[in-house]
Amino acid sequence: MRTIRNLVTLTGLSLALLALGVTGARGQIELSSTHFAGTFTLPFNAQWGTANLPAGDYTLRYGPLPAGPALVEVAGEAKGSPHVMILAGPADPESGGENVLICTRNGGNGGIVSELRMAEAGESVTFPMPHGAKVRSKVIAGHQNTRRNAQVVLVAIRTLH
Repeated sequence: MRTIRNLVTLTGLSLALLALGVTGARGQIELSSTHFAGTFTLPFNAQWGTANLPAGDYTLRYGPLPAGPALVEVAGEAKGSPHVMILAGPADPESGGENVLICTRNGGNGGIVSELRMAEAGESVTFPMPHGAKVRSKVIAGHQNTRRNAQVVLVAIRTLH
């Protein structure tokens, strides 16, 4: 099962890279439609896929490329903030709840984005942990574990209408 998921991810990444090569620049890629859009504030520096995002205000859009996988477009609102496209894995049904980013604390004051829950769109997307990340345990709903070495933080997303 994991091999199939890796092959699907590799195929999606290849299509995304092909789209990057065809358009000639990352900033020119456009989603064919937007399934979800919102704004959020990161209270700490975070790693999302291969992107490093400093603390601050961001907008995001989630949707498919014209002929390929789904992407999450994240743009910082402050001048000089990053504008990145992050390959999304397969979407899972979201049964309700809130629109949130689930971030796992990664020591110090940083975090890793591990899931995007889009209750209004009825979908959720998970992201792999970066290679070499050292998170000893995962905690549900923001409660610290008994060793207090990892913490899950929910970052609320305000939807754009």
